[in-house]
Amino acid sequence: MKTTLLGMLLLATPLGAYAQITDPVAAFRSGITNPSSVPLLKWEADLNGDGKNEVMINRKDNVDAVLDTDQPSGWSVFIAQPNDFARSKGIEEKDEESFDVNSRLQIDLTACYVGMVAEIGKHGLVTQQIDNPRVGDAISRIYVYTIEGDHLVRTKLAQYSLPFPNAVFDAYLKDGKRTEIIPVEVAPVEVVK
Repeated sequence: MKTTLLGMLLLATPLGAYAQITDPVAAFRSGITNPSSVPLLKWEADLNGDGKNEVMINRKDNVDAVLDTDQPSGWSVFIAQPNDFARSKGIEEKDEESFDVNSRLQIDLTACYVGMVAEIGKHGLVTQQIDNPRVGDAISRIYVYTIEGDHLVRTKLAQYSLPFPNAVFDAYLKDGKRTEIIPVEVAPVEVVK
């Protein structure tokens, strides 16, 4: 009887209920070996259009390390709930039908858009990934990240050769359409002795 009640209670509990977080910065710092010496970068945006900002966080040294490589930096995502946050459980790849619990939001903050995405009929974050092969044209892939319950879903909106124009790029990522995202630095915490 106790096992049945416990099972029913677990089934009735919303996903992520045990991972509710009131302070995303403190939750992120809890996974750092020496949090007192590590500055963070944080930015916020309403990824799903519910009127509440999700919080994205990364170590400043990790973001700085990839700036020189023209690679996107990875961000831990804290999904806004009615009264707190839940850490994203990973990223589902819609086109590849896979789920990666270790994956983080990989975006170029200078080339993204947050808002309604007509192609899927929902709010999301649109970003571009460019692959530069040794031979041939560079390939651009435009993805949208959406929130589905306790995780992100990445869906490909377009793939095309550069430098050719693309209607999806023009709709979300050209000058005047992009969302300006400027992370703020969160100073290391001081250890009181």
